[in-house]
Amino acid sequence: MGRVIVIEDNHIFADYVCRLLASKGFQSVSTFNCNGARKLFAKMQEDDIVLADMRLPDGDGIALLEELRKQGRNNPYIVMTEHGEIPIAVRSLKLGAEDFIPKDLLEMNLPSLLRSLQKRMERQDAPILERTSGAFKKIYDKIRLVAPTNMSVLILDESGTGKEHIAEKIHARSKRTTGPFVPVDCGLLSKELAASELFGHEKGAFTGAESKKQGFWEEAAGGTLFLDEIGNLPQEVQQMLLRALEAKRYRPTGGSKDKKADVRIIAATNEDLQTAIAEKRFRADLYQRLKEYTIQIPPLRECREDIMPLADFFLQLANDEFEKQVKGFDAEARKRMLAYTWGGNVRELKRVVRMAVLHTEGDTVTADTLEFDEMPLAADDSLALDDMEKKQIIHALEQAKGNRTLAAALLGIGRTTLYNKMKAYGIE
Repeated sequence: MGRVIVIEDNHIFADYVCRLLASKGFQSVSTFNCNGARKLFAKMQEDDIVLADMRLPDGDGIALLEELRKQGRNNPYIVMTEHGEIPIAVRSLKLGAEDFIPKDLLEMNLPSLLRSLQKRMERQDAPILERTSGAFKKIYDKIRLVAPTNMSVLILDESGTGKEHIAEKIHARSKRTTGPFVPVDCGLLSKELAASELFGHEKGAFTGAESKKQGFWEEAAGGTLFLDEIGNLPQEVQQMLLRALEAKRYRPTGGSKDKKADVRIIAATNEDLQTAIAEKRFRADLYQRLKEYTIQIPPLRECREDIMPLADFFLQLANDEFEKQVKGFDAEARKRMLAYTWGGNVRELKRVVRMAVLHTEGDTVTADTLEFDEMPLAADDSLALDDMEKKQIIHALEQAKGNRTLAAALLGIGRTTLYNKMKAYGIE
């Protein structure tokens, strides 16, 4: 992330804010009036964030916001407020401010807000390939259908298929798109601190709780909370999550009063939750609450028409990263990639392509640079795979009574892909 541009006329308070930011790992630069802010705006980068006081000696923070937006700059803009300035601060949101924070709550709320903005900006900048296989077209149709609702969504898949990407697409198409998207890997939450991480805690709630802490639930208010590997949540936290979902209320650890937060949940797992329920590791009532709508992501080996477009996409990303000019894959490399099982799915494909580009001296990736996690299929296995695919195509054409469009739909592939495969296999 770039710098935080602090605009505050009180020199002592400005210095305090900059020191607070530095202690949390953020770079900052400060100015004390509108003229100074304009000079910084002229040199600002796309990933800079503005933190501005409402009232300044030669103008106000909202007027600066309007100027910035008229210049076509969409950098996140946060307004600092005093007591009694809330109505004016609300007007700043209508003009495109990201948020406003009372100055007395700055230390508690600002770092988490900046981290949320950083994650959102990184996601917006990250290039993503839209997959075109028949299976993923159906998934995108499901996303378009469920995104505008407030239904909880459960994403099921194998590891490495891109759960967070699907969750982000749901959030981006939802009515909450201007709110935060907060991803949480439940597998990284310790049993002791999982409740505090999700719902926050009060000062003194437990040993080491030296200050009040905001949880992920509050951070996601007005937006989407993505809980990856949901099956790893401790039982007692599952109960708290169920209550928060059903009552729209939660209580921070050590707190005496409930809080409210409007949060949409998208959960994901590569675990069989039905087995976890049978083994008393996951609550059946929470499972039913999470699976209001389910999206099953197929493994990469079931979407083979996506393999080479994804590989070409990752090759270009690796070229940019390593400053190389690799143009593509030779015939043997393509054959091995198409025949491989991809147990690690898209994540493994990206790693294999990235390392292959790094090791390539010429302008073409060769098969000997591909470092698979498992042994690739032998030549005989590859031929068997081709034979199996050919039989599937013939069977689909028979079911569709020769209608190629219908056969392609039955196979979950595009019509052009079907034509190409029929030609390659000599199917009339």
